[in-house]
Amino acid sequence: MKNILITMWSILFVQLGLSQKVEVLKSSGKTNLPLAEDFAFIEPKTDTVNYSFVSTYRVVGKKNEGNVTNLFFLISAQAKKDGANCFKLNSYERNDSLNEATLILDTYFWNDSARLINFNNHEQNCIYIFGSERANDNSSISFKIDNEKKTLRPGTYYKYVRTEGRKVKISKGGITGMTVFYTLEGNKPDIFLTLTGLGLGGMPIPDGMIGTSFNTGRITPIQGDLGCLLKVLLVQSD
Repeated sequence: MKNILITMWSILFVQLGLSQKVEVLKSSGKTNLPLAEDFAFIEPKTDTVNYSFVSTYRVVGKKNEGNVTNLFFLISAQAKKDGANCFKLNSYERNDSLNEATLILDTYFWNDSARLINFNNHEQNCIYIFGSERANDNSSISFKIDNEKKTLRPGTYYKYVRTEGRKVKISKGGITGMTVFYTLEGNKPDIFLTLTGLGLGGMPIPDGMIGTSFNTGRITPIQGDLGCLLKVLLVQSD
């Protein structure tokens, strides 16, 4: 699954044509850190006192390049080169009059024991479903959970709390759309899905998810660290 996301990001990075520059606002000056494999979301309640600060990065995206997903992966690529393997949100601003968005992340390096502490602070057993991230978009997105219709306004997400042993059905697009099923067996990390692609486009159905996709519906899984960031930036739907 991670390899799929990395491949998709590599394609996206080429498509952007390096038109967006990642700025270093503050740096620790560390130069001996190894290339990082991960870029993990640090939960707000996790104490970073024992983490090693690496850098604070800023990137600005205009028009279609200004979605959170693009900005996140641009910073991630640079931060991992610099040895940062985790991050906290510093700020995110969207200027609709200029049609641009700015993302700032504080990045750190942690060891395995610190990583475990943060992992234990992650929420479990929920499914987050994201619609359009731009609150000023004109259209809402509809989908169904166990055949009950739900509507996501722009800038919001839907949160579903899973029940042990129960299979949940999520569908979008009717007969020519897509349907996926999840069954909870024991405590599991949260699942994050997007109904718009959020700049990533489609991807294969991962292990543990059964589904059929045609052309009018798309339910795309996204990686957990990006999902954790999005649930902070967007608003929970009613």
